[in-house]
Amino acid sequence: MGMNATDELPLLWTTPRSWAELAAGSLDVFLADHAVCEQQAALNALSLIGQYPADEELVERMSSLAAEEIAHLRRVAGILRRRKIPPAGRRTNPWVRRLHDRMETRREPERQVDRLLVGALIEARSCERFTRLAEVVVDPEVGELLRDLGPAEARHWRLFYGLAARLIPAGRIEARWREWLEVERDLTAGLGIGPTVHG
Repeated sequence: MGMNATDELPLLWTTPRSWAELAAGSLDVFLADHAVCEQQAALNALSLIGQYPADEELVERMSSLAAEEIAHLRRVAGILRRRKIPPAGRRTNPWVRRLHDRMETRREPERQVDRLLVGALIEARSCERFTRLAEVVVDPEVGELLRDLGPAEARHWRLFYGLAARLIPAGRIEARWREWLEVERDLTAGLGIGPTVHG
């Protein structure tokens, strides 16, 4: 993953270098939070399968994604274990919660579209954060982890977007995606920074 890995991301707000420097100086916190994020990503993929079991393409792709996220979780958990970093408990992610609060929940296929587009946003922002942190981190093991996972997150956001784009006409998906990108920009810019994956 080169330094231009974020150029193709659709995000409208760029994480400041100050976040990367904070996270690089608080790797115990970042890594413990990262493990929780991987767990939640796997659970979200399985939840989508449970909600839409008749969507054969979604079931196939989300089951594969869940397996990949679990592999990532095991890798991060191994780093935590070797470094004797206490794992983080389940916790509410305020950034993700606020995205979920904006989702359409009353009708289909809009509900499924929004679940998938929010998944795309989460993966895209994670890719951007991993890339930013990889630019400043000096820890070789963490740097290798970030360089491996950044491209995976880039692939994942496109997967979520592609699944959503099957469900409604092109003009509507593009308009809804633009709305979500603006929501995410305003939310992320306004939250401040912390040494966690989503700040």
